[in-house]
Amino acid sequence: MKKKLLLLPLPILVLFAFFIPVSRHFEVKIKATFFNTYQVISKADNWKKWRSDLRSSWLADSAKITSVSDQSGFSLKLNDLALQVNPVNGYSFSVNEQSDDQSKQYLYTLVPEKDQNYTIALADEKVSFYRYLVDLINGSAIKHTHLPDLERFMETPDLYYGIHIAKIHVTDTSIVVLTNTVLSKNKFSGAGAILHTLQEYLSKNQLQQTQPLIAQFLPGRNDSVHLKVGLPVGKKAQTKAPFIFMTMPGSGYFYTVNFKGKFNEREKAYAAVYRYFKDRNMQVPILPFETYLDNKLPQSDTDKINIRINFSTF
Repeated sequence: MKKKLLLLPLPILVLFAFFIPVSRHFEVKIKATFFNTYQVISKADNWKKWRSDLRSSWLADSAKITSVSDQSGFSLKLNDLALQVNPVNGYSFSVNEQSDDQSKQYLYTLVPEKDQNYTIALADEKVSFYRYLVDLINGSAIKHTHLPDLERFMETPDLYYGIHIAKIHVTDTSIVVLTNTVLSKNKFSGAGAILHTLQEYLSKNQLQQTQPLIAQFLPGRNDSVHLKVGLPVGKKAQTKAPFIFMTMPGSGYFYTVNFKGKFNEREKAYAAVYRYFKDRNMQVPILPFETYLDNKLPQSDTDKINIRINFSTF
């Protein structure tokens, strides 16, 4: 057999060699817990967010991507791209990727690190010798595995948590506050009444509001809501009950997120920040409050609001 191969013309030998399958292995160290990384890899909906080619289409029109899940795994389809993902041996996932111009099969494996804040993500695949050479020359081999997409997604809070979390200096250092507890059905009218009383108090005491109003709507007992509304002012004030004067250290920081949307949908922003804190073992010593950037309170659950949610932590 070897003699017959040696008798083949050189171009045919070269062509034959180009189609010999070659194994290649890649790995990246991701700054994210094994649990979080596994959750991203193991669910079809998350693939639409972390893979760059899927994410761009998902953001433009989520209906473009269809997915089907069953006990054996899940599939995704976008135009001519079809993915079949199946779990293997607990920590690995086989991926069969089909498109008009190529077919690829590879295996993802996740390995927890000793430091629980890190995970090793591995990709193994077999390609033709020709593809191996081409990718080696242009340096795009690892990009075809989408491991850089996964690393970027897990390590970029804006992408992973789906919202921009900013750390800012405390801006409201002097605040006049008024509280009340009302039935849930009266929370908006109750908050409006508190705000009106505060505005009258500032006018009477010659205090100037310096920043947009702040508020808290906190669930209470027996279908009630504990309301707290505050107006930032430019100087210290002597107050008497029921008014409260509060100060915040000007050297302090808040972690903040901006939210625009319906009042009753703002909990999505809260959930994202609490996940951010939990992943980093950060504590929230006081309950967050909302800065109403348009300086007006909502009048119903479906009212559109423009707020900044402020979280203190240590």
